[in-house]
Amino acid sequence: MIGDPFLHALTDAAECGLVLVDRDGRVGLWNSWMVKASGVTAASAIGQRLDEVFPDLAGTRVTDAVAQALNSGLSAMLTSSLNRALFPLTRDTRGPERPESMHQIVVVKPLDSASGRRGLIQVFDVTAMASREAMLRQQARTMEALAENYRLSELHNRAIVDHTADAIITFGEDGAIGTYNPASERIFGYDPYEIVGKSIAVLIPELADAERKLQTERYLDRRTEVIGLRKIRARFPLELSLAAMELGGQRLFVAIGHDITARKANEEELRTQKEWLTTLINALPDLICFKDGKGRWLVANQFYLDLVGLHGVDYVGRTAHELARLSRSQQEFLISTRDTDERAWREGKPVNYEKALDSHEGATRVFDMTKIPLFNADGSRRGLVLVGRDVTERKLAAARIQHLAHHDSLTDLPNRVLFQERLRQALAQAKRSGWRLGLLFLDLDKFKDINDTLGHHVGDLLLKAVAKRLKRCVRETDTVARLGGDEFAVILTNIEDPEGASRVAESIIATIADPFGLDDHEVLTSTSIGITVFPDDATDADQLLKNADLAMFRSKAEGRNNYHFYVSEMDAEVQARKIVERDMRQALGTEQLQLHYQPLVELSSGRIIGCEALLRWNHPTRGWVPPAEFIPIIERTDLIGPLGRWILHRACIQGRDWLRQGLPAMKIAVNLSPAQFKQTQSVISMVSDILGQTGVAPEMLQLEITEGIAMQNVDATIEVLQGLRAMGLVISIDDFGTGYSSLNYLKRFPVDKLKIDRSFVVDIGLHPDNAAVVEAIVNLGHSLGTRVNVEGVETREQLDFLMAHKVDEAQGYYFAKALPADDFATLVREKSPWPL
Repeated sequence: MIGDPFLHALTDAAECGLVLVDRDGRVGLWNSWMVKASGVTAASAIGQRLDEVFPDLAGTRVTDAVAQALNSGLSAMLTSSLNRALFPLTRDTRGPERPESMHQIVVVKPLDSASGRRGLIQVFDVTAMASREAMLRQQARTMEALAENYRLSELHNRAIVDHTADAIITFGEDGAIGTYNPASERIFGYDPYEIVGKSIAVLIPELADAERKLQTERYLDRRTEVIGLRKIRARFPLELSLAAMELGGQRLFVAIGHDITARKANEEELRTQKEWLTTLINALPDLICFKDGKGRWLVANQFYLDLVGLHGVDYVGRTAHELARLSRSQQEFLISTRDTDERAWREGKPVNYEKALDSHEGATRVFDMTKIPLFNADGSRRGLVLVGRDVTERKLAAARIQHLAHHDSLTDLPNRVLFQERLRQALAQAKRSGWRLGLLFLDLDKFKDINDTLGHHVGDLLLKAVAKRLKRCVRETDTVARLGGDEFAVILTNIEDPEGASRVAESIIATIADPFGLDDHEVLTSTSIGITVFPDDATDADQLLKNADLAMFRSKAEGRNNYHFYVSEMDAEVQARKIVERDMRQALGTEQLQLHYQPLVELSSGRIIGCEALLRWNHPTRGWVPPAEFIPIIERTDLIGPLGRWILHRACIQGRDWLRQGLPAMKIAVNLSPAQFKQTQSVISMVSDILGQTGVAPEMLQLEITEGIAMQNVDATIEVLQGLRAMGLVISIDDFGTGYSSLNYLKRFPVDKLKIDRSFVVDIGLHPDNAAVVEAIVNLGHSLGTRVNVEGVETREQLDFLMAHKVDEAQGYYFAKALPADDFATLVREKSPWPL
């Protein structure tokens, strides 16, 4: 459209793209820059609309700007960007790479002329400038990022410094403090304004010498424990880390201080606890050892080390096998510990066992060992704890207790428990072997009299001496036991016939009969023995014991100091005694029981001054039962209490009735049994109750006790007799002369009458000795201020003798036997006074 060659040359020389469009928007000029940049020739472009040359420009900013310039005369400048492209142009690069897209600035201006309005489009290549701008922008962004990172890093460092638990302090070469974080305030107590600029030696004196010159070299780049100084002048432990750096040509020190007060306190507490633990385990008389998972020793107490001979040996980290080579004793024990270690780990639970060790003193000590395995969370072995308790004394005590539980404490013989166990064992062996077994029961004759007269100490010495003699009479395979009191038993094993048992019994009787020298006393005693034989008499232990007991009582009943074999008739005697006991229980409180009364005659006047109440039993089928058949049996049962009360009550009622019948006041003598007299307070209470119930005057009642009863417990006897006598009763000692009373005791007894036993009167004309005894007792009684009574008078000769020797009272068949109450009343009326 432009035909001027100069103008074409001028436009082609331009360093930018020039495009001229007419008012219809068709291209009239397309210079060579545009040809090169677009790859579209001028011939192809001229006459075309822009959106026909570049279809992608339709509706874009370029076509809109051209339209506004042509239509409205408006200019426009457009800039390309990453997402807003203009002309699709490229530019050459320096390398072999393909041409790159061109960043452009497009200027659109309207040109008005006489021929009409046209539009000039200028295209400038700003690719290089855009690259530089992008690089500068990236550099700017990088600098901003670095600045932000530095700011954040400074904030982060400041946050760390401000919030750390350690003191962070900077100071220069002159020691002047520069920075001082909040932790420093808490630790040292100074506010920043108080300490900044001051010497570091104010806080950490060790960092300067006496002239306040810094001493930092030995603290640099290491952790050191130093002493810090608080504002309150309190010293405390501080862990110091010191570093140096160059800043602005000057040396700067950074001190990081960690307050280790709590840690040192914990360490001290742990050290103290360790000392306590060490002291404790060393003070314990037990074996204590801790091992690791491989059995190596970690801790052992001194008791263990001394026992196994490792005193002064470095044992830590060594196994039992290694220590066994270093031990001065107990090598075998140390080696054997591995087996129980492995057992505890294998079973995964504590292992208990006993171990006996011989000490260097030669004594054997027994330990109750416990091993406790320890494991890690994954199940692997962590360690082992050993505790060994010395149970030697406990074992010995248990053995002593076991011995005491089965042996008599006085004689050291087997007691009843062990005796019964050995009897069962001996019976089992006899049944297997077919041999006989002999069982002997024995007790000492009149042992109680010896005990009462010579004292319990002598009685104990006698029992011990008897035990020694019994053991000499039997074989080692036999058993001698003390069953209690003065009762002994002997088990004879493997005897061929009963004669073997009798020979032992004879030997025992002979050896016991020899005098015993005990505490300056010569003691004489004897023994009664009962013998039973297995299997002749019985096959079980209980029946054999019963048989031997029965045989022993037969020996006692027939004079003592002998032995008897069990015979079946003895069972019949036992049954007979049981029948007597049963019938007496039924008779008590019925008319079967009666009291008969034997007169007491005063020899100086012949008057009947009283009577002795005697029990009689009129059995419904047997008739009158002799007292000798039932009195001894009743005295061994619990019937004696109620029966004795009945006798005393009935006698008092009878005395009251006689008074009402007009008879003169007379004393009624009632015997107290040993069982009654043992109940000291109940006797006094019973007598008081009966006297109160019956209204009988106390002086009418005469209570009689045997000499043997009086001597059983002298102090208790005196107490009871004083209580009864204080009530006004008459007290008499019956069977006097048959016991072992001494003048020392007799003069202490509150007694009114001595009653000489009939055994001294029966043969008084034939035995001068008896006469001498009677005469002596009469003189003794009168010298003590008591009356003297003699029982069993049956002949005139006896009566004359008694009267000649000033006996006060007498009773016996010569005057009358025991009579029923009415007959006795008639006798008093007719025969008092008695014609002497």
